[in-house]
Amino acid sequence: MSKGKPFLGETHDRAKAFPGIIALELTVTQDRWEHYTTKDWQRKSHYTLDNIQPFHRCANPRCQQGGLNLQHVVLYQSNGEHTMYCNGHEGTPAGRRKGDPCDNSFVVTLNKTETGK
Repeated sequence: MSKGKPFLGETHDRAKAFPGIIALELTVTQDRWEHYTTKDWQRKSHYTLDNIQPFHRCANPRCQQGGLNLQHVVLYQSNGEHTMYCNGHEGTPAGRRKGDPCDNSFVVTLNKTETGK
């Protein structure tokens, strides 16, 4: 058993973190205009129910407290393509001084299969 912070909120068990979801394909593409990355593999990530993480990091190296909460995306978004914006800022790492808002965005393609659907 891990002694660290639980993987997805209250549990390390993906079945409990995503109740009712039996299959998942999630693609996250960020930095479409190549401001922060130069290679496609740096911009695009693929997740399934077996390898999903709690958060997807922002590619902006100056971004603090940003990124994308993947658990919320899976639980609260419908299937399809969605554009979401980073909620981070370019201030100090601990957030003592807020900087300009991060201008990175994420294009999320979600395909989930739920029980009974």
